[in-house]
Amino acid sequence: MEIRELKSRLHDRAESVIRHLLPQGKKSSGEWKVGSTAGDVGQSLSVRLTGDKAGVWSDFATGQSGDLIDLWREVRGLNLVSALDEIRSYLGVEPHKFNKPLRESFKKPNRPQCSAPIGKMLEYLTQERKLTLETINKFRVGTTDTAIFFPFIKDDELTLVKYRPVNGKPRPTEANCKPILFGWQAVPDDSREVVICEGEIDAMSMHQYLNNVDLNRYSCLSVPFGAGSGGKHNWLAYEYNDLERFETIYLCMDTDTAGHEAADDLSDRLGKHRCKIVQLPHKDVNECLQKGITEDEIKQAIDNAKQIDPEELRRAGDFYDQVHKTFHPTTPSESGYAVPWEGFKELRFRPHEITLWTGASGAGKSQLLSHASVGFINQGAKICLASLEMTPAQSLRRMVKQAGNVDIPTDDHLHATLDWLDDNLWLYNHVGRTTVEKLLDGFEYARKRYGVDTFIIDSFMRLANISVDDYSAQSNAMFQLTDWAVNRPVHLHLVAHARKGQDPKDVPDIESVKGTSEIGANAFLIIGVWRNRKLEDELIQAELSNDIDEVRRLKSMAGVKINVAKDRNGESEGKRPLSFCKRTFRYYSGQPDNTEYFKSHLEEVDLAQVGG
Repeated sequence: MEIRELKSRLHDRAESVIRHLLPQGKKSSGEWKVGSTAGDVGQSLSVRLTGDKAGVWSDFATGQSGDLIDLWREVRGLNLVSALDEIRSYLGVEPHKFNKPLRESFKKPNRPQCSAPIGKMLEYLTQERKLTLETINKFRVGTTDTAIFFPFIKDDELTLVKYRPVNGKPRPTEANCKPILFGWQAVPDDSREVVICEGEIDAMSMHQYLNNVDLNRYSCLSVPFGAGSGGKHNWLAYEYNDLERFETIYLCMDTDTAGHEAADDLSDRLGKHRCKIVQLPHKDVNECLQKGITEDEIKQAIDNAKQIDPEELRRAGDFYDQVHKTFHPTTPSESGYAVPWEGFKELRFRPHEITLWTGASGAGKSQLLSHASVGFINQGAKICLASLEMTPAQSLRRMVKQAGNVDIPTDDHLHATLDWLDDNLWLYNHVGRTTVEKLLDGFEYARKRYGVDTFIIDSFMRLANISVDDYSAQSNAMFQLTDWAVNRPVHLHLVAHARKGQDPKDVPDIESVKGTSEIGANAFLIIGVWRNRKLEDELIQAELSNDIDEVRRLKSMAGVKINVAKDRNGESEGKRPLSFCKRTFRYYSGQPDNTEYFKSHLEEVDLAQVGG
C-alpha cells in the first residue's frame, strides 16, 4: 500500500495513533500535548486531534513539524522506509502476494575496472556536462580513459552497471542483471518526493539543481532503459513496492515522442493521482544545466508540474467559457433556437441536447416540428431532416406552405421559397428503415462539411433492428443517439409515437412515450402534442349547418395543445394552446401568423393564394 493511502488511514484514526505513539501526553483543547517526541513531560509539542489537520504536529522547542508519518518516524527513531513498514503492521496491511513469482535468477555484475573521474573524463563531466564533483561522487560514478560507468546500487548492493562511451549511448556492462532505477545511492532517507528522469546524467543534473534549493526533500532517479512504452518499463515490477514510499512522483522525461509515451505509461501504472509531468524549457535536464537555466527556473518547473488527469475529469474553472455562453450567448445557436409562436419565450433548443416530440398518430407532431424548423431556419439554423416516413418532396411541400404562408404557391413563389430554404436545409434522402450507425454517419458528414447544427429524426421506430417490444434495442439506440448529440454542438429532434390506449382527452406527458423508458429519460426536452378532434368535428357540423356564430366561436378556440412535459433547464414546462391554419399548415397563438420568413424578390405574388 502506497504512502498516500497509509497517510489517509492514519488520519482517519488520528487520536488512536497519537495515543499509541505518545501515551504520556494529555488532551487539551482539541490537541495532544507532550514535551517532545521522546515523550518527555511538557507541552512544547502539540498534535491536532480532529478536523482536516488531524495529525499535524509542531514541536516549538525544536522547530520540527510534520504529519503522522513524520511523527511516527521521529518517535520511533526510524527512517521513512522502516517507519512505513511498521505503520503497515500497525494498520494490519499485508503486502500483495501473487502466485506467479518474479524472475530472481539475475546475474550479479562484476565491479567495473574504473576509478573516480580524472583528467579528460572529469573535464568532460564538469566542463561540458556541468556536473559538480560533489554530484559525481554522490552517485559514485566512475570512469576509464574512454567511458563513464554508472553503478545501480540499492541497499549498498551493486545490481546493474551501465557504461557510456563519451560519444556513445549507455548500455549495461553485462546481460541478465536485475533492472532497477539509477540513483538510489543518493536518495535521502526521509524523502517523500521523487523525480524520475530519462537518463543517468539527467537524474544527476536534477539532483544538483534541487539539492541546492531544498536539501533532502527530493530524490532523483533515472529509468534504466530509456523512454518509450511497453517492455521498456519491465523494471517497474521490481521497483513498484519501493516507490510506494513517495507521495509525489515527478516524471521528467525528454520532450520528444518517446518521452511523452513514457510519461503516459508510467503515470498510468504508478497512479495518476500521485504522478505529475514536468515541462522543461529544453529537451532534458542536462541540456538545461548546460544552457544556464537557473535553479529557481527548474524549481518553478517542478512546482508547475501537472497531473495527467483522466480526460473525463475536469475542474469547474475549465468550463468558464462554456458557462459564460449560457448566460451571455452571442449567436442564436448558442442561446438556443426559438419556436415561432407567442407564449413560448422560454422554450429554447440548445446545442448538446435532445428534444423528444411525442403524440398520438395524426396529432400533428411532425407537422408542428416542420413549422418550428422553418422558424429555426429564419434564425440561422442549418437543418438536416431525416424523415423516414415521408419522401423529401412531401416534407418540402409542407415546409413550402409554412415558409411561404400559402396554400398553393405560384411557380415563381415556389422557386423563391426553395431558394430561401436551400442555403440552410438538407434532407436525408431515404424513406424506410435505416440503422443508427448509417444515419449518424450521414449526420456527422453534414455537420462537418456544411456546419449543420440541428438534426431531425422522424421517427424513432423507423430505425432498423428496433421492434415495438425490444426494449433493449430501443435503449441501445437511444444511448447511441444521446452520446452523439451531447458530445457535439448540435440539437437533435426525435419524433416518437405515444402509447396506444391513452385517453384521447389527455395531453401527452413524460409517461406517454411509446417504448422503453430510456427514450424519455435521455431527452432534455419532451414536448407532447395533442389535437382536439372533438372541436374539429363540432366545427364541421357548424359549417354544414351554416351556423356562422358557432363557426366563429369554434374557430376562436385552440385546436391544439402543446405540453412541454420535461425541460432539464426548468424554464419552459407547462401546457399552452395553439391554433392551426389548414391552408398554410401554420400554427399560431392568438392572431393568425403572417410572419414573413423571407423577402421575396418577386414584384408580384398571387395574394389570392396567400393563407390566413
